[in-house]
Amino acid sequence: MLNRTVVVTGGCGYIGSHVARAFKRRGDTVHIIDRVKRDHTLKEMDGWLIADFASDEALSFLVMLRPDIVVHCAGTSLVGPSMENPGEYYDNNISKTIRMLNVVKDITAKNSALAPAIMFSSSASIYGHPYDDSLLTEDYQGIPISPYGNTKAMTETILRDYWGAYAVQSICFRYFNAAGAEPVNFDLGQEPGATHVIARALEASINDQAFSIYGTDYVTTDHTAVRDYVHVWDIARAHVLGASYLLDDYPQMGAHVYNLSTGCGTSVLEIANYVNEKYGLPAVNYESKRMGDPPYLVASAKKARQQLGWEPHHSDISTIIDSAYKWYTQ
Repeated sequence: MLNRTVVVTGGCGYIGSHVARAFKRRGDTVHIIDRVKRDHTLKEMDGWLIADFASDEALSFLVMLRPDIVVHCAGTSLVGPSMENPGEYYDNNISKTIRMLNVVKDITAKNSALAPAIMFSSSASIYGHPYDDSLLTEDYQGIPISPYGNTKAMTETILRDYWGAYAVQSICFRYFNAAGAEPVNFDLGQEPGATHVIARALEASINDQAFSIYGTDYVTTDHTAVRDYVHVWDIARAHVLGASYLLDDYPQMGAHVYNLSTGCGTSVLEIANYVNEKYGLPAVNYESKRMGDPPYLVASAKKARQQLGWEPHHSDISTIIDSAYKWYTQ
């Protein structure tokens, strides 16, 4: 398919803005729906709407555009706040998503006789607390341990059911700790105040503040939590490959799920040490572990490699950290 019409909900956000740019660089027509306006993202898009993705205005926008793909990045996305206010998460991430899907299923896409394909921003949080340090695969039956994780798992189930009942094809990408910044121009990245560990470490360095490590008694090599970090641009590229998998000459129709991961873990202490050695950290504080944080969360991306031809080209930890630093300081 030479040119596709793509709508990215939450397209002004951290991941959404990279996904939108990746489709735009491919030559697609890209529109954004978001409650937040970020001019440096919108300036290169074909159109946008500043609105809630489930509002009447946004749903009318979708009907008018008849997109080939809806990339659904919008939603509420922090584990801690979801424990404190689960109602907000179930409303934003479940109720509103169902409202959008019930409109999308009745749209005929511009370039096919089918409804638009859905690409959903799922999360490693659906795996909950793995029982060991094995590489997680898509068929691992985890139990989410937060309302946020529950909403991701529920939406995956909803999308499977919408494929079975309405032939709405979909891909759910389970992100593992998206990090870094656009690796060519370094002009897309996380907004200040982000809660992810790499962003916190770099902001601590830049602002001459202490960096906190939560938990030093994990059963890991250096006793800090180990995670799988993936460059945000590799995540964006996966969406473009996924669209081709669903829509091009030999479409692989269905409801698909993929880990976007590297299979390599990096500890929080290793991140702190790298930032300190290269950019400086005034101090490192060691705090009690946070409830619900597993010691080890690393996954296999074999399925994405084999079926989509995806490789995490930018996801070594030095490239991730250095690209984020350039975004923060240029």
